[in-house]
Amino acid sequence: MKSFLLLPLIALLLSASAQAQQPTGRLAIKLDKNILKPGDSLQVTVDYEAGGGQQLHQSLATLELVIENEAGRRTRLRWPVIDGRASGTIFLADSMTLGKYTLLAGLQQRFFEVIGQVKNASNLGSIQAMLLTKTGDWDEQKVTVAPDGTFAIRNWLFEDNALLAFSRTKDNNQLLDISISSQLDSTYDPLAVGGRTFYIGNPPAAVRPGLNKPVETTEALFADRGTMLPAVIVRRTAKTRSQQFNEEHVSGLFRSGDERLIAIMDDPSAIGFNNVFNYLQGRVAGLQIAPTGAPSWRGGPVIFFLDEVRVSAQQIANIPMPDIAIVKAYPPPFFGAPGGGAGIAVYTRRGGEANNLPANRQVFKIRGYTPAAIALDMNKLRL
Repeated sequence: MKSFLLLPLIALLLSASAQAQQPTGRLAIKLDKNILKPGDSLQVTVDYEAGGGQQLHQSLATLELVIENEAGRRTRLRWPVIDGRASGTIFLADSMTLGKYTLLAGLQQRFFEVIGQVKNASNLGSIQAMLLTKTGDWDEQKVTVAPDGTFAIRNWLFEDNALLAFSRTKDNNQLLDISISSQLDSTYDPLAVGGRTFYIGNPPAAVRPGLNKPVETTEALFADRGTMLPAVIVRRTAKTRSQQFNEEHVSGLFRSGDERLIAIMDDPSAIGFNNVFNYLQGRVAGLQIAPTGAPSWRGGPVIFFLDEVRVSAQQIANIPMPDIAIVKAYPPPFFGAPGGGAGIAVYTRRGGEANNLPANRQVFKIRGYTPAAIALDMNKLRL
């Protein structure tokens, strides 16, 4: 797996309030500049300042940003708030329309959360959830299911859209009937609101004084009708992720037909090993790992490949286990190994592995947070 973007959260996540809250705090919005030109970048920092004795009781929340131009066109961003602050960089394209832009912010006192219900099973106890991002990074966890089928997921932080898939933890041959809703996409009453303006181009003299003043913002702007998220994909193939990966990414002489496929990506216990040699010990007949870490196959040499390129044993030993998708072991004589030795081919995870989701999962497309550095596109309503 690539460098992981799904960061486990160590703080408790914010719970959604059952009752409407009137904004009593304020948002202090800071722009590094308020007069820009196309091609510039705008750094935005938003701090929550409590009022009336009301505090942000947890360290995590969510900031909704609405950017509107003079023609009334809007785009939305969503940034995580950690310890009362959200920040990011907005890049302006060379083709940006000149004129005044209004940036409006609303704070909701909750973090990413998925609420769901299993409709066709009782007393499951738990289900397996897997999150796959657009870049191919992924993580999975066991989720507790209440006797009435309800469950909640509150501990994933990711950018952009992602796929969230579910399966049974024991019997993977039977599909689940699940409905989910993302709490960040539901109606909420902002804890605080605020606004600022900036100008792209040369602002008229009458406009300049207002660029340094806060903008009055209404709470109704951030209201959104919460909707249930339908399942978009149901995979019924019996192939494992490793088998699919092997078919899609292994080529040429590495399809010898006499190899042993070791399914690292299908074995959650694999990440507990220091390196792939420790993992392979005892799993491949004829392969021995010396106390020094040097492998041999029935006393003969072993040649190593990383994504079908020959490398040293040390390079293979240094690959983090979460980065490995599959390993293929070729007994001697392997045509790719000089002198008729054995071969070990390690394949790393790739981006865009949506088709490698485990069989029989129910899959949903969900919205995460806007990247902290993003190009401003007024033609795209992101959320």
